[in-house]
Amino acid sequence: MTAGHGVRRRATIDLAVVRSTAAALSASLPDSTADLRADAYGHGLIPVARALSAAGVGGFVVSRIEDAAALADDGIGSRVTVGGPGPGSGALLGPELFGLDPAAATPPAMRLTGEIIAVKRVEADRGVSYGYTYRTTNPTTLVLVALGYADGILRVASNKAPVQVGATRGRVTGRIAMDQFVVDIGEGDASPGDPVVLFGDPARDEPTVLDWADAIGVAAPVITSRLGRRIERVHSA
Repeated sequence: MTAGHGVRRRATIDLAVVRSTAAALSASLPDSTADLRADAYGHGLIPVARALSAAGVGGFVVSRIEDAAALADDGIGSRVTVGGPGPGSGALLGPELFGLDPAAATPPAMRLTGEIIAVKRVEADRGVSYGYTYRTTNPTTLVLVALGYADGILRVASNKAPVQVGATRGRVTGRIAMDQFVVDIGEGDASPGDPVVLFGDPARDEPTVLDWADAIGVAAPVITSRLGRRIERVHSA
């Protein structure tokens, strides 16, 4: 097994997507309020709130008093309510702002990637990860990705959720461990340090968070809201 040289766990949030989606939705739903509970569904409360303010959204719903105070300290928003929309707050915009609502058909704002930390060629009938819930059917290449349930990757995604490794579309292979999971990439190419896309932009032929939701039977807002603090949030303008 070839060891990797470092670990990157990254969620890149495209604030331009958030702004354009908010502007489009607000055009038909004036005086709208944005639901930013659970750290804006895992996308980052303050950067997202700033982007939404720039798009003309003035009201926000947050989970905690501390979140409301953080917005007020940043000078964001004309009204902030805790726990639910206040009276006269207009339409409530939530998961659709981030591409998390399949009915809304809005673009995803988050791209989640992990880093390959090891690559191994194995023979057929090799058990993978805890409990050997997956066994290889042919000689194949396995990659080890530095993301796990300690990062909020739901274990129900084991053997189900799609991932992109270079040009190869695979899936989470075997059980997800605390800090890592495996992908069987067959005859695909990969090296330690390469990124693996869990979900991202369908225009780039990447799986989406809605693909994950369909595969594992868990709503997309739950998937992104559970992502942990070890995952670096990078906000692009």
